[in-house]
Amino acid sequence: MLSICCINLMLTFENDTQFCWPYVVGQRNSEKKIELRFPDGPPLINTNGVTLNGHDCRRQSSDKDHHYFHDSDPLIEEILNENYDHEMAAVASTMSAVHPTTLDVIVQKCLCRPKHHLESNSLKRERTLLLALSTVPYCLASTTQWSILRAFYSAVATFALDDPSLASECPRKGNHWQIVGFQGSDPATDFRGTGILGLIQLYCVVKNLPESKLATIVQLSRGEPNDFPLAVVGINITALLVARLRNGELLESAVACGGYLKAINQLYQSSLVLFCKQWKEENCSVKDCQHLLNSELINFDFKH
Repeated sequence: MLSICCINLMLTFENDTQFCWPYVVGQRNSEKKIELRFPDGPPLINTNGVTLNGHDCRRQSSDKDHHYFHDSDPLIEEILNENYDHEMAAVASTMSAVHPTTLDVIVQKCLCRPKHHLESNSLKRERTLLLALSTVPYCLASTTQWSILRAFYSAVATFALDDPSLASECPRKGNHWQIVGFQGSDPATDFRGTGILGLIQLYCVVKNLPESKLATIVQLSRGEPNDFPLAVVGINITALLVARLRNGELLESAVACGGYLKAINQLYQSSLVLFCKQWKEENCSVKDCQHLLNSELINFDFKH
């Protein structure tokens, strides 16, 4: 019979700061430590409009008559158009410029290749916003963020629980969050590495995936002894995307998809599906999470 032990999933940053939470799985072995790495150091969390513990509401955009960002989902649109002026100013200095390299210019002129895309002002503003969102902590006072978080829980719990009707029962804190792949009883703590961008992407993937595919992914993540923390894996995929956004590597995808948010959501979804495919084929366990997240299979999808 399998004994239950506590595995620590450790998020380790380049500056050696580590955050460690318990993740309970069935194991025959004694306690293990698993590292899930974000590619960059933890972002500086700018708390303009939000206190350090995230209890205050954020101000609405200073331009009340104009929404810069539009989305078919009203919850996402509301979050995108709140005031992030300070965060956007802070991340702007960390962003790599997007422009053709000397080699790109030579190839384009000599081989008559299509002209390299330039980042428009609107795309640059969207990229800056998404990077800013990755530094914004979850706000306990935000009903919009809570609605998104609860929607993610309900969508996953429907396929994770023996009784799907219980998926509508979702207290703010409790061990039920581990069912959908968070580290502990308070999911807000898991967003410290990717801010509310990590929350947005979790919500978008369960909303956009076909129901049958979502059910397959959830059941795979719950099947002992090969279970894995679904929400944590998703947050780490967001972290990989944030690094590529900052480095200006996703412009071609943004142009093709009609915006950076659409692009990263498509890349996120396909990367999660690839992760699960490889997880199943290689009969992985939770100790393999970091290896898969760093694998060429996942990173290849981000680059194309």
